[in-house]
Amino acid sequence: MDEYIDVKLDIFEHVGQRACLRKSLTVSGLVEEILREFDDIAADTPEKYAVFLKGMERPLNASFTMTQLDIQPQDELVFEYVRQNIRRMLKPENYAFLRDESSGRIYDIQWQPAIIGRPTNEAEHNIMLAVNLQLHPKGLTVSRKHAGIMFVNGHYYIEALADNNPLAVNGRGIPFNARREIKNGDRIMLGRNDLPLTFLTRESIPLAQKPAPQPVVIQPRAAPAATPALAQPAPKPSDDEDKTNLVPEGPQPARLVIEKSNTPGQVGQWLELLTYPSYVGRDTPLLNAEKDVSRQHIEVRFDPATRKFLLTDLKSTNGVLLGGNLIEPNRPYEIRNGMRIGLGTNVLLRFEI
Repeated sequence: MDEYIDVKLDIFEHVGQRACLRKSLTVSGLVEEILREFDDIAADTPEKYAVFLKGMERPLNASFTMTQLDIQPQDELVFEYVRQNIRRMLKPENYAFLRDESSGRIYDIQWQPAIIGRPTNEAEHNIMLAVNLQLHPKGLTVSRKHAGIMFVNGHYYIEALADNNPLAVNGRGIPFNARREIKNGDRIMLGRNDLPLTFLTRESIPLAQKPAPQPVVIQPRAAPAATPALAQPAPKPSDDEDKTNLVPEGPQPARLVIEKSNTPGQVGQWLELLTYPSYVGRDTPLLNAEKDVSRQHIEVRFDPATRKFLLTDLKSTNGVLLGGNLIEPNRPYEIRNGMRIGLGTNVLLRFEI
C-alpha cells in the first residue's frame, strides 16, 4: 500500500469522501476518475473542473502527481469548478451609468469589465453583462458581446468587442478591439440602427435616480424527471410578505432578489427568470460560492393554464424553506409575489413578479 495514499475528498455536495489514490496519479487523472465515478457531474468539458487543497485558492497543477505535490493522509482535497475572477466590483464612488435615450432607462456600471449586449448560454458572459438589451425594441441589432466598459487609473474606457457591428462615441467609430476614453455626457451609438446611450458619472445623477444592481439572466437547463402533482397545501407567506398574485397575460418574467448571502456584495442583486423552467443553485453564477447550496437546488416553473408559479426542491442536500416552512423534495409548491425562499441555511431569496 506504499504506492497509495488515503485522503479525504469533497466533491461538490458529496463531502467527506474517502479516496485511496495512487501516488503516481496526476491531478488531471483524478479529475477524469471522478467524472467517471459520479454520473451526475457533466463530463463533456473536464477542463472546467479543478482540484484544490481545502482552504487554498490556487488549484493544484493538473500535470503533477500526488507525490510531486507532497499530498499527505491528513490533507483534504476539494473537487469543484475552476474558480474564475470574471469581474471586479468597483468602489461605490466609481460607479457609472448608461442612460437609454429612447426610454430614459438607466443601467448601472458597478463592475469591470461591464459588458454591453445580450445574454448567451455562457455563465461567465452573463455575470459580466451589465447592460442587457435583450428586451430593447432595437436589442436584436446589438451583438451579444458588443462593447465593454473599464475603469483604469481613474478614467473610464469603452472597448469595441463585436467584429462586424459598429460602436461609436460622439459620432466617431471605434475599431474592433480598440479602446477609447469616455467622459460624462458622451453619446455612445451601438449597431447600424444607432441605438444611443449616454454615459453618466455618479455625480451627474441624483441619488434618488440611481438604479439597483442589474440582474443576471438564468439560462434554461435540461429539465429533470417529471414531478408529481402539486403538493397541498403550499406554505403560507409571513405577515410582512406581499400576498398579491397579480399575473398579467403572456409569458411572465419574474426575479429572485438576494436578501441573505455569505458572499459580500451579493445582497440586493437579483436573478432574473425569463424562461421556464429555470434552475437555481450553485451552478448559478451569483451563487457559485455558496457551499451549502446544491448545484441545481430548486426549479421554478410558470403554469400558463393556471397563471401560477411553481417551486420544486430538486432533492437538495440542505433543503428549501418556503415562507419559513420546510418543503418536501420533488413536489411543486405554488409561490406568490413577496414569498421568501431559503436555500440551505445561508441564502435567502425573495420572489418578485
